[in-house]
Amino acid sequence: MELRDIEIFLTLCEELHFGRTAERLHVTPARVSQAIKKQERRVGAALFERDNRRVALTPSDSSSSMTSSRCTAGCSTASNAPP
Repeated sequence: MELRDIEIFLTLCEELHFGRTAERLHVTPARVSQAIKKQERRVGAALFERDNRRVALTPSDSSSSMTSSRCTAGCSTASNAPP
């Protein structure tokens, strides 16, 4: 899984809105949707409950976002460390 896809997932967890997530990450809403669908195929389950008006984390995904957040923070720290 790419770090950018994890970043998209975490931002969507915070924003709960595809458009705001896309704007915040400077990508298109279609890119956000594609990244989430790719992750859902990989885990074999829906990560978000969504319809035309709302987006919500699935109950099992709430704890996953905390783990992913820690992972991303660690990756960011590692990538900023001097060689």
